[in-house]
Amino acid sequence: MKGRGWFVFMLVVGVAISLIGVLMGAWWLTFPAGLVIGAVVARARLAIPTGAVAGLLGWGLPLAAEQNRYGLGPAAGSLAAIMGFTGQAVVPVILTCLVGLLLGLTGAWLASALRSLAVPTTR
Repeated sequence: MKGRGWFVFMLVVGVAISLIGVLMGAWWLTFPAGLVIGAVVARARLAIPTGAVAGLLGWGLPLAAEQNRYGLGPAAGSLAAIMGFTGQAVVPVILTCLVGLLLGLTGAWLASALRSLAVPTTR
């Protein structure tokens, strides 16, 4: 499996690992999901954004489902008020998605960097 199919497959695997981790309370599994993506996808130019998108989707999809089911307005508004962003309920949601994005991105970046040290490129 090469090309676009491999990229999509790794994205789905990364989202699945991240999503399962978030739903089970093991939020940190997004970082190992990024590590897997960075280790398997040969090009860092593709691996790092794939890890970031996998982390973003892994954390964003449960928020979207909760919004559709229960509405995040009151909880997000209360959290925003605690954080000092009175009346801006979108801030905690954005910060939550940013954490997922950064976990996936850093995992993919680290594994991609280690891969480039271990496996020299041939040109």
